[in-house]
Amino acid sequence: MNAPVRISLGERWRYPLLGCAARRLAVPAARGAAVAVVTPGHLGDVLHAVPMLKALRNAKPGTKIVWLVGPWSAALARRYAGYVDEVRNFGPNLPNYARGKREWRQSAWSQWRLALDLRRTGIDVLIAPLDGAGRFLANAVCPRTWIGIGDRRPPRVRPEIATVVQPYEKDRYEADAWCGLLEPLGIAARAERLVYEPTAAERQAADEFLRAEGVDPERPLAVIAPGSGWSGKNWLPARFAEVADWLVKEKGFQIAWVGGAGEEGLVPAPRRHDFNWVGRTSISLLAAVMERAQLFVGNDGGLLHFAAAQGVPTVSIWGPTSPGKWGPKGPRHRQIRKAERCDGCIYWDCRETCRHDRACMKAVATADVLAAVREVWRE
Repeated sequence: MNAPVRISLGERWRYPLLGCAARRLAVPAARGAAVAVVTPGHLGDVLHAVPMLKALRNAKPGTKIVWLVGPWSAALARRYAGYVDEVRNFGPNLPNYARGKREWRQSAWSQWRLALDLRRTGIDVLIAPLDGAGRFLANAVCPRTWIGIGDRRPPRVRPEIATVVQPYEKDRYEADAWCGLLEPLGIAARAERLVYEPTAAERQAADEFLRAEGVDPERPLAVIAPGSGWSGKNWLPARFAEVADWLVKEKGFQIAWVGGAGEEGLVPAPRRHDFNWVGRTSISLLAAVMERAQLFVGNDGGLLHFAAAQGVPTVSIWGPTSPGKWGPKGPRHRQIRKAERCDGCIYWDCRETCRHDRACMKAVATADVLAAVREVWRE
């Protein structure tokens, strides 16, 4: 069994200490009408928050909306500048967020200054996780209302702040859960699909890339993403290879393997003659390339959400995470899950490895994926 996750003393005590210090600040004499939304997660989390921000902007066109995202997601968030007035960096200095990258780490002092700046802005409503980092922001900013998802009102929150708690529902579509946070503001919203659109320049770059790679525009292209950002969510490379074999032989597909740097080893050796773009493209270029694909096959990861947001038919394999919460909605998407995650599974920490030999992922057979591909192809 692996050693337990280790969190440094500074990481463990940062937000309790900041929260206590912030609580000593005087209550603002007057509050403004601005709304601050905090989505500290990674790229898929940002995409799932966009429908809520769009609904908030449409319902409150004159209200200032400040969006706080992690440094890892700032470039993506700025694509949606039409829905918010300002995008600011706020990345909780915790391993499930920073993932060990030095450039993503923020000092306690920089986060304290950000909170005081938001305080001067005049935040009336804070929509943020009901955790230690959220409590620090709430105590510092002192909004009238703090809305979030959790089990209860966190302790040691200023009594002047009204807290609205939405229960966590493990199988509720994440984008809908975000939209549900607007209900206390009298805003009814639903998320039918995610939203992402490449720019004209990105589409041109994608066309040039596909020509340079020798992709035949007359044949269908299947994009396969064997990684996910955490090894425990990865299906077996050999089974991905079997799916690729079938797609080529039975449907005449061209196969392109995609992923981030460090995932090169997940491309199965028998398929090394396919297009291999793992670690070779930026997210923006890859997303524009995927827009040209006729099929996406992969695990629960950011690339799945980019494909779904562009209407690409998808087949995804699931184990430790919930397809009901994170899986794409609609008739052109299929999610396959055969087993729940094991007790004690820590799927959110990049430093962890699966303690049960990926039993939930191995429960999905190649035949299950091929059946889903047939269904999507008929749709």
